[in-house]
Formats: sequence, C-alpha cells, structure tokens
Amino acid sequence: MALFQNLLSSISFNHSLNLLLFLVFLYIADFYYKYFNRVNKLPGPFPLPIIGSLWNKRDRYNEWILKLQRQYGDIFEVWLGPTRKIYLCRAEYFDKIHSLNTKSKWLSRMRATEGTFELGMGQRGVWLNANVEDWKYNRHFFNQVMLAPGFNLKAVNATNKMLKDMEQYWTMLGKDHPIDLCKWMGRFTIEMVSVITTGKRSYSLPAYFNTLSTKKADILSSILEDSEYLIKNFEKFFSSLPIFTIFPYYIRHYFPILRNLTKIGLESRDNLHNIFLGIIRERRKELEKNDCEVSNDMLTSLIMANTKKNHDKDVNYDLRPMTDHEIMGNILDAFLGGGGPSTFAVCVITHYMCKYPKVLQKVRQELDSVFGNDCNHPFTLDDLSKLKYCEAVINETIRVHNAAHTVPRENTGSDELLGYNWPAHSEFMLFYEGGNKHPDFWKNPEDYDPDRFMKEDMVLKRNFVIFGGGLRQCPGKKLALIWIKGFMATFLRKYDITLMYDELNFKSTLFKSYLETMNIKISPRNNATLYS
Repeated sequence: MALFQNLLSSISFNHSLNLLLFLVFLYIADFYYKYFNRVNKLPGPFPLPIIGSLWNKRDRYNEWILKLQRQYGDIFEVWLGPTRKIYLCRAEYFDKIHSLNTKSKWLSRMRATEGTFELGMGQRGVWLNANVEDWKYNRHFFNQVMLAPGFNLKAVNATNKMLKDMEQYWTMLGKDHPIDLCKWMGRFTIEMVSVITTGKRSYSLPAYFNTLSTKKADILSSILEDSEYLIKNFEKFFSSLPIFTIFPYYIRHYFPILRNLTKIGLESRDNLHNIFLGIIRERRKELEKNDCEVSNDMLTSLIMANTKKNHDKDVNYDLRPMTDHEIMGNILDAFLGGGGPSTFAVCVITHYMCKYPKVLQKVRQELDSVFGNDCNHPFTLDDLSKLKYCEAVINETIRVHNAAHTVPRENTGSDELLGYNWPAHSEFMLFYEGGNKHPDFWKNPEDYDPDRFMKEDMVLKRNFVIFGGGLRQCPGKKLALIWIKGFMATFLRKYDITLMYDELNFKSTLFKSYLETMNIKISPRNNATLYS
C-alpha cells in the first residue's frame, strides 16, 4: 500500500513539474514572439522574461535611465516585465503629448489595470483615472477650486500659520535635538493639504512632536490618535500602490509574500474611504443648515458645485453635481499627490543652501531686501512675487533633482509621434530629468547654478519642464510654490542650518525620487558674519 502511494505521489509530482515547465516554455515563447514582432523597433537593453530590462539596472532608477539616454539617444525602449515602455528624453519630444487640445489622444496617464480599479483609483479623481472623459469632469472641478477668488490668500495665510507652528515645535525640542526635515515637512504638507481640501487641520505636526518629546502638545489625545491613524493608513496605502499596478490579480492575492501586502493595501483603502466619506457626509449636513457659514475649501466647493446652493456664480447645469465617492476620489488624490514633491524640493533646497554658501548669501540678500530686519514678519503674496532669485533656486534645484523625474502617458487612439505610427495604448515615459539635463541646451548640466535662471534665455526656458505640461500639468503648481517659497522666506532668513550627514541619500523608483530621512540642526542666524 505504501509503495502504491509513493508511486502515485511520484506520478503526480512529475506531472505537475512537466506542466509547470510547459507553462514556463509557453510564457517565454509568447514573450519573445511579442518582442521580435513589436512595431517601431527601437534601441534599448535586451529584455529577459519576467524581469524585462531590469537585469541591466545597477543604479538608482533615474540615474539608470540617464545612462540609457547617453547610450541609446533621446528615444529608446525599456521593458518592465512583459510591458514595453518608450522613453522620451528631449523637451521638444513632449510637445504633442503636452497638447492643450481637449480632443488630444494623449490625455491618458497610464493604461487602466484591474489593480488600480481594485484600489478604487482607476475610476475616480484625476491622478490614475483611466476614463478620459471622467478625468476631464474631475479636472474641471480641480481647476475651479484652484482658480477661485481668495484661494491663494487662504494658502498663504495657512502656510504662515503652519510654518510658525512647526518652528515652535522645533524650539520646544531644544537646539541640540536633531530635526528630521524630511519627516517634519511630510507632516507639514499633510497639514496644509488637509486645511486646503477640508478646511480643517489634521494635527499631524503636534502628533509627530509628541513622539519626540517628553513635553506634549496641548491637544486632546483622541484627536492626535485620529491623526496618526490617518497618516499610517496613507503610508500603507501608498506603499502598496506599486503592487496593485504591477502584479496581476492572481499573483497579488495568492503569492505568499504579496498576499499579505495586498491585504494591508485593501484594509488601508477601506479605512481611508470610511474616513473621507464620513467627513464628506458631515460637511453635507453642515451645509444643509441655513445658518451655516460656507467655508472656502475644496471639499465645500466640490459638494456645492453645480447645485442651487452655489450662490457665488451661475450654476453650470451642463455638468451634474458630484457624488460622495467622486468627491472622495478628488480629496484622496489631493492628499496622495499634494505633499511628496514639495517635501522633496524643500529638503534638496536646504541641502544645497548648506553646500553652496554663496548661493545662500544671494538668497538672504534678496530676503533681507524684501523683509528688512523683521525676521518674524509674515510673508504675503506680494512678498513672494518679489523673490526672483529664490524662484531661480527652486527651478535649478528641481532641474537637478526632480521628485517626479518621469511621467507616464499612453495614447487612447492610434497616432503619429516623432515619425512613427503608434497603435492605441502604446505606453510612453516622459523623462523630464533627461530633458532638463540635456547637453544640447544646458551648459554644464550637472552643475548646480541658479544664476542660469536669472537670464532671459528663451532656449533655456523652452527646454525646462518643472510641473508637467498641457492639460495634465500639475494642478497644485501654485500651491507648491507658495509652500516652498514660504519655507525659504521663513527659515533661511532666520536660521543657520547645519547638515547632520555628508551626502544627500535619496531613493529613486519608476516615477519619483524621495528621501526617507534628512537630519539637520538649526541655530539663530548670525547676521554679523553673513556677508563676510
């Protein structure tokens, strides 16, 4: 009996192994059939099954693509697993994709996947919404909010307040306590996005302070616990996003390691949806009260858009009001995309100000000319508009290290681009960092030189991309510049900053660069030696 069972087990095992080998053979055959029969064959590293071109990667992702650009030119292909990506690395190559034409075939961010739909992002909001017409509908409301009267003023006032709060927490920690600027600015941007979108604070700054100090912020512990709950769910949700965009359903849900990560992602999705749907429904109840004062924030604007309650302007009955789930998608997008690039830019600017004292001197001369000797004077929109050299520093910093170094696009219909005819749903990667460092247009492109942006050089400006372009340009551009300039105006005119590390250690993924930590120390600015 035992012998018979062993024989059956052997047959079963051999049968399974043969089936597995046969499936592997079919996968490899299908992979290379598609590769050798692809349209518009372009140069690029030869792909291997499953991993594609990643066998060739030895550096950070953005640095690897820069090397491929130097090796293969300004248009080449990279295979990520079974998917072909066409990289464009020259500003003029972006022109058609950056079209302002609402009927353009290049408005789709990336191909819809069942993973993004499962996360609740494939059919909502503006970031990963796969339906172009639905994206246009949501983008209309985003622009409406950003262009509303008083939006910039509200953003400036909120930025002044949050920066002051953050400064007070730093002071309470003591001069010898290292400050992780990356984590503090991450909390700051969450606070700002919360105020701008919902009209209420998230209290992420005091919640973080309480984890660092024996002194505690004078805020109810239940409020701070809710804040940490929100932030932790955002962190889990965002970290799980690549799993849902790269791996198919059966691998995500049944492969041992990915299965647990998928479960965490779905739990964080449900938690965030419950949080924001609760906020939306509570605001609707507030607005139903006749005596309720209408606040000027994104949430209220989205609820009231195209309704009879929108008294400030004529109701556009060509567009329907938004549902709670549509509003949630837009608010969630604002939180997910609103803070990362600004946090990265502030940290890298701070790094370069410490590494380039002559640049810092020019920044401070400009700040002193605008604000005088009053280091506590809140900045205004007019003040920020005068900071031309600060803006040059921002541009040069993002040129050298853009958080969003690559942006994906796909064509929704067959179209011609750069002399090639591309079938619908071809996938392109706009490599902005490659364009912003192109040696044909930038003198010494690897050098850090903000003065290049102080010249009226139209060729330079023509070849510089900072917030994307066309109809899909970042809708939070103005807000990001207020935050970044506001930080410079607040801290660089008041404090000397010391780096607690040698080199800027950032990480780079498929689409973005980011920092996990950046420790600094601050001390009151020494005006006596400033211009020595």
